[in-house]
Amino acid sequence: MLARLRQLRQAVPLVDGRWAAYRRTVVTAVSYGLLGLAFVLGVIWFLWPENSRWEPAVNSLTLVAGLTGIFVERLTAEAERRTEVLRAVADELRENTRLLSDERFSPKTPTTRQVYPRLVVSAVDLALVSGALGRHRDAELVGLLHRWRDTVHLFNRRLDLTEISTFSSTISSEELAAFHRALHRENSYFAATRDMLETLLTRLPQT
Repeated sequence: MLARLRQLRQAVPLVDGRWAAYRRTVVTAVSYGLLGLAFVLGVIWFLWPENSRWEPAVNSLTLVAGLTGIFVERLTAEAERRTEVLRAVADELRENTRLLSDERFSPKTPTTRQVYPRLVVSAVDLALVSGALGRHRDAELVGLLHRWRDTVHLFNRRLDLTEISTFSSTISSEELAAFHRALHRENSYFAATRDMLETLLTRLPQT
C-alpha cells in the first residue's frame, strides 16, 4: 500500500506537467483558430462589402484571439521560467551529490585534519523567491526545498564546528578518529543530509 502511494505521489508532477502542456496546446489552437476564422470572415467582408454584418464578427473574433494570445504568452513564459528554475535546482542537487561522495567524507579514518566541502543552495534559494513554482501545483516541492535549505545550513554549520574542534592544537589522533566516526554514524547529520538529498531528487519533477 505504501509503495503504491509512493508511486502515485511520484506520478503527480508528471501528470501536472502533461496537463499544463495540454492546456497551452489547446489555448494556442483556439487562438489560431479564432484568428483564422476572423481572416476568412474579413476576406468575405472585403469581397462583399455591402454586407456590413461581418464587421462586428471580425472585430470580436480578432479581439478574443488577441486576448487569448496574451494568455498563451503568459502561460508559455511561466512554463519556461519554471523549467529553467527546476533544471537549475536539479543541477545543484547533482553537484551536492558529488560533494557528498568526496573522499573527505569517506568512512575511512583520516590520518590528517580535514577541510570538508560545503553544500550549496543558491539555486534552491532562487527557486523559492522567484515565484516560478506554483502555490498549489508545487506546494509539496516548495515544502521539501525549504526543509532541504534548512538541512544544508545546519549541515554546513556542523562542519564548521567539526573543523574548529579538529584543528585544535591539543587534539589527539584518537579524538580525530572519534570525530570522523561520529560523522558516519547511522543516525548522523551526514546520513540524514544524504537521505534528504536522495528524497528530494526523487520528488523533483522531470523537465
